Amino acid sequence: MLCEFRARLTEDGAADRLLEVMLQRLKEAGLLKPGGRQRTDATHVLAAVRFLSRLELVGESLRAALEELAEADPDWLRPLIEPEWRKRYGRRIEIGKLPGGKAAVTERAEQTGRDGQKILTAAWAASAPPHLRLLPQVEILRQAWVHHYFWDARGRLRWRDGHALPPAHLRFDSPYDTVTHYCVKRDTAWSGYRVQTPTTQKVTSSSRSSRV
Repeated sequence: MLCEFRARLTEDGAADRLLEVMLQRLKEAGLLKPGGRQRTDATHVLAAVRFLSRLELVGESLRAALEELAEADPDWLRPLIEPEWRKRYGRRIEIGKLPGGKAAVTERAEQTGRDGQKILTAAWAASAPPHLRLLPQVEILRQAWVHHYFWDARGRLRWRDGHALPPAHLRFDSPYDTVTHYCVKRDTAWSGYRVQTPTTQKVTSSSRSSRV
């Protein structure tokens, strides 16, 4: 998968070494000349993930964390599970249009928020096994709650208004690929990535100063 390939490139400077080899080959072929500037253009790449509404995103983030915790330490998780959770998070989260409009969405979101906060509070308690809070999906759950919820002046967990969210490039659109972001370029909007592609042949030969 693309995200796994990117992860391998970040290990031990592999991406820099690959770029140096690529630039050397391009120089030998006469395609790169020193002292120039490279113009680039950004094209969009769709992520291979299901499109999720914000409500589905927080629900799926919690479901993924519960599944990971159930595998890692079922005895720790079992006392935290509420009877209604099987219906709420027992299968893939798919939420259509809720009757009741924005108020119904907020009510559902804040219910999910309270459920997720129960797990996060327990995982960060002094008595909790330390390795649980290091599980990838638990950390993703924590980040999703920071992005989509806030504590009001009375100490209640609240659903963020869409205008009060962190910038799109700081959030993720799927708990299964956290480098997936909502992107807009002119009249095109998508959930995925931006890929920089060269539009001219002339570029500086140094990878340190290259603008590719």
